[in-house]
Amino acid sequence: MRASNPFLPAGIAVLLAFAAAGQQQDQLALKSRQAKSLLAEGRFADAIPLYEELVKALPGNPGVRLNLGIAEHMAGRDREAAATLGEVLRVEPNHGPALAMCGASYLRLGDPAKAVGFLERARRVMPQDNEVLQMLADAGLMSGKFGSASFALRALAKIQPGEPRIWAGLGRSYEGLSEEAFARLDSLAPGSPYWLALAAETRLKQRQLRGALALFREALAKLNRRDWRESVAAIYQQTDHPDWASVEKGKAAQVAPPPCAKPTAECHFLAKRYLLAAESPGRTPEVLYWRSKAYNELAREAFAQLSRFPDSVEWHSFLGNLYRNQSKHEESIKEWQAAIGKRPGDSDLEREFAATLLASKEYLQAETALRTLLEKTPDNAELLWMLGEALMAQQKLEDAIDPLDKAVKLAPALLAARASLGRALIAADRAADAVPHLRAALPADRDGSLHFQLSCALAVQGKTVEAAQLAQKSRQLRKLAGDDGQPGEITPPQ
Repeated sequence: MRASNPFLPAGIAVLLAFAAAGQQQDQLALKSRQAKSLLAEGRFADAIPLYEELVKALPGNPGVRLNLGIAEHMAGRDREAAATLGEVLRVEPNHGPALAMCGASYLRLGDPAKAVGFLERARRVMPQDNEVLQMLADAGLMSGKFGSASFALRALAKIQPGEPRIWAGLGRSYEGLSEEAFARLDSLAPGSPYWLALAAETRLKQRQLRGALALFREALAKLNRRDWRESVAAIYQQTDHPDWASVEKGKAAQVAPPPCAKPTAECHFLAKRYLLAAESPGRTPEVLYWRSKAYNELAREAFAQLSRFPDSVEWHSFLGNLYRNQSKHEESIKEWQAAIGKRPGDSDLEREFAATLLASKEYLQAETALRTLLEKTPDNAELLWMLGEALMAQQKLEDAIDPLDKAVKLAPALLAARASLGRALIAADRAADAVPHLRAALPADRDGSLHFQLSCALAVQGKTVEAAQLAQKSRQLRKLAGDDGQPGEITPPQ
C-alpha cells in the first residue's frame, strides 16, 4: 500500500513515520524521567498526572502502573492507590511492595478486614519486613482476625522484645482467640461438662465463688476429672472450709491422671506447652476446652512481659481494663487517666475512660465524655450505644432511644446495642417495637435477663407458648450465672 500523501515517495513516508514514533518515545522517556525525579523528591501529588499519562500511553507496562500506585499511595489517595495496585497484582500477584501498599491503603481507608488478606500475602513474600508484620498485627487486631495478629506479633516480639505495644497486642490477640474457642464450644456443645467447666473458671476470675462452685459441680456430675475437683477444693480453701477442701482433694487423688503416651491438647497444656496445646487439631468439645485454656495462659504470659514496662501507656491500659473487670472502678479511672496523660488526644484511650465512667455509674460524667467523643466521630456505633446506656441510667428514655437506634442502624451486628435498644423500648411501653431487637440480641444473653424481657414482651402480645419457653431458658441462664439462692452461700461436698 502506498503512503497517503501522493506527493511523497513510499520510502520517505516510512522514514517520517519512524521519526514520529521516535519523537513520541523520546517524549514518553522524558515524562518518565520527570515523574521518577518527582517521586525521588517526595513530590508525589505532582508525579501522579505524569504517571497517568504514561499509563494511558503504555497500558501494558506494569512498571509504570506500579509507580502510579506508589505515587497515589504516598500522596494519601488511598482509594485510587488500592484500585491501581490491584491492577498491578492481577498481572504480578506476588509483587511484595504492591501487596504491602495495597494493604496499607485499605488499613488507612478503615477497612482492616480487607487489608489483612493483602498483608498476609505480603508477609509470605517478604517474611522479614517488620513494617509489614506491624501492619498485619494492627489490621488483625482491628478486624478481630486474632490468628493473623498473633502470628505477626510473635515474630515482632522476637525482634523487638522491649516494645510494650507488641506484648499488649499479643495478650489481646490471645484473649480473642480464647474467646473464639469458647464461642465454638458454646455453639457445638452448650451445657457440656467442658462448657460448664470453662464457665466456672470465668466465674472464678470474677471472684464469683458460689457460681463457680455450682458450675463445677454440674460439670463433675457429667464427667469426673481430677483438675475440676482440685478447683472445687481450692474454692473451699479460699472460703475457709479446709475440712471440705480435704474431702475434695481426696476425691481428686482417686482420679487417674491422663495417659500421655501420645501428645494431646491436654498433655501439651499440662507440660506448659501452651502454643502446641492451642494449635492441636480438632474441634471436639475437649480440644476446644484446652484450646481456650491454653490461649488464656499465653495471654497471661504476654501480659507478664508487659508488666516489665510499668510506666508505659500499654501497662496503664492493661491495668485499667483489669480493674474495671474486677469492679475496682476508682483504680481503673486512675489508670486510664495516667494513660491519657502520657498520650493525650488518643481517642481509643478516651473511649475506654468513658466506658469506665459508665461502669462506675458516673453517668453524667460518662455522658459528657461520650458527647465530646461523638463530636469527632458522630457515626461511631459503639460510642452511640454507650451514650444510650448512660442516658437510660439517668432515666432519659426518650433521649436514649435516638442514639441507640442510630447505633443499631450503623452496626446491626452490635448485639449489645440491639439489647439496649430493646430494653429502652420496653421501658418506654413500646414492647412490640422491642421484640425484634431483643430477639436478635439473645445470643449475647449470659444472665437470662434478655430472655426474660423478651418473654414478657411476647406474653403481652398473647404468644404464651414461646414466652414460657423463653422464661424457662431465662431461669437456666440465671442458674448458670450464679444468681440463684443466697449470695455468697458455699455448701459442703455432695
